[in-house]
Amino acid sequence: MKNEEFKNILIIMAHPDDAELGSGGSIARWISEGATVRTIICTNGDKGTKEDYSTHEIAKIREKEQLEASAILGVQETLFLRNRDGELEDSRAFRNQIAFLIRHFQPDTIVTHDPWRPHYQHPDHQAVGHATFKGLIYARDHHFLPELTYANINAHHTDNILYTGSTDPNFFVDISETIETKIQSIKCHVSQIGEQYNAKERHYKRAEENGKKGGYKLAEAFTIKTMS
Repeated sequence: MKNEEFKNILIIMAHPDDAELGSGGSIARWISEGATVRTIICTNGDKGTKEDYSTHEIAKIREKEQLEASAILGVQETLFLRNRDGELEDSRAFRNQIAFLIRHFQPDTIVTHDPWRPHYQHPDHQAVGHATFKGLIYARDHHFLPELTYANINAHHTDNILYTGSTDPNFFVDISETIETKIQSIKCHVSQIGEQYNAKERHYKRAEENGKKGGYKLAEAFTIKTMS
């Protein structure tokens, strides 16, 4: 599958910085190839710092940082759902919310967390991954959410779902020309990484490892599911 087949991409992530860390290079590449990319951040990130901020303060700071990172990548729109950090659940209400947004934006491709990743992962990542997959089904089949159909928010079929953080990826995006943009976007998240952030070598090493698997110099890795 070629990158140019992705034209309208919806990135659905748990926290500010998840999009940049998991797929920042791919986002920048897809946009450079003419795609429209929107990002949905499901929590306010209000627990994501070791600094002496109140939860209210850190939520405002992280939202500002996310907007700066999105601007660097060229993301057209960033939407904040503002659920509490660490408290997300794969509930029917959350799935319905995701399904509504999928029907509204009508993406051909969705990028989200791999909820089946074994061992450690943040519980919000797992909740978002599960809710996004189920929300995609709710959005696709018109007998789900009939009130949306009644309001002319009609069913939408998404072609592809890409999972980040997978332990056995099967899809790779060449980020040889966009890795520096990825790193610059990550640097926006100062409340998470600090003013003296210097992990360039680590990002290059990971991209090189993924590139070897995918046949590129530098790559980001995903598990892809083509929806029938």
